[in-house]
Amino acid sequence: MSTTVAATETGRRVHWLELFFDLVMVAYIGQIAHTMHGDPGWLQAGAFFALLAAAWWAWVNASLTMNLFGARVTPMIWVSVTVAMLAIGLMAASVPEAFGERAAAFAIGNAIIRLVWAVPWIMKRRMTGTPWWRPLLYSIVPAGLWVISIWVPAPAQYLLWVVAIAIEVVLLVTVGAQSAWLRANLDVEHIIERVFLLIVIVFGESILSIIAELDAHWTALPGVTAGLGFVAVAMLAWTFFGYAPDAVSRGARRLQARGSISGLRDVVMYLPFLLVAGITLFAAGVGTAVADAGHELAAGATVCMAAGVSLFFASSTGVSLRYGAPWRDIALWGPAGVILPWLLVPLSAAVHAEGVVAASVAVIAIMLVLTAVNARRIQVGAAATG
Repeated sequence: MSTTVAATETGRRVHWLELFFDLVMVAYIGQIAHTMHGDPGWLQAGAFFALLAAAWWAWVNASLTMNLFGARVTPMIWVSVTVAMLAIGLMAASVPEAFGERAAAFAIGNAIIRLVWAVPWIMKRRMTGTPWWRPLLYSIVPAGLWVISIWVPAPAQYLLWVVAIAIEVVLLVTVGAQSAWLRANLDVEHIIERVFLLIVIVFGESILSIIAELDAHWTALPGVTAGLGFVAVAMLAWTFFGYAPDAVSRGARRLQARGSISGLRDVVMYLPFLLVAGITLFAAGVGTAVADAGHELAAGATVCMAAGVSLFFASSTGVSLRYGAPWRDIALWGPAGVILPWLLVPLSAAVHAEGVVAASVAVIAIMLVLTAVNARRIQVGAAATG
């Protein structure tokens, strides 16, 4: 019995152990999605992005480390991934009170997972050509800040969290002395497949959250609203998986051929963060709409839905541009995808929650058509010039 999922054309397969790790990651995402149910304000939105960023960079570290050092799943890899999953699980359980009585547990989970992924980089420093200080600054220092924050009172405690995450983000802006080694050893197809598989599971968690709300509000109108929400999420997935994989694969090969590690970093580390945030926010808004069917949808939930779809297409636009796609290839759908969803906000004052979800279906359907027309236009143009 195979322990891997379907292979990409040239890269190695994603091991099922990596998928197991992703399931724990998505459980964490589900926890922070719950913080955006109801009528969240700007403070809750800031907390959402902060909590997502903490886990996102842990996932990035795990994915990159497994990509470069995990081609053969040894007992040491088993132990490392298991400890990392326990750390993410602790973080997930801490989310409801991460800024309160469970802050210490949240900090410990963040510290542990960063220490786990520092080990191979330190042990293989000579092979990678990484300066001795880089893994210490990238992993050990942030882990230390997370630990120290346990004894620091709020709000200074949260400032230490921000600094710890910022160190990771900033150090990835310049990949440093190991760039040549990364160009030679990074398995691009594998890392892209990792991103796509995570997004599949995030879409699945979105459907699960809608079903959970329907289960809690088992009447006709919430059922209709849940059905509309399901269609909306399915169309977002259709838009992404129907047109993104081929474009992403071609674009990644172009970046790899140019030796652009920074470009690959942006499309598999930075920009997918916005995509995952967008899907999660949209699902949170739809979940609230299911609960509030027949009533006016709270302003915070409407903004979640609008911002979610807008971030989804903003991320897709950014990825396309980063791959080197010309503006004409995104002009038909990119700006529309970012702007049109915000029409839901004024509309919510005139219709009930189910009407807002129905309108989101219409907006996403328009975007799906525009994406399909644009893809067809590019295909015809390529055939004509080929």
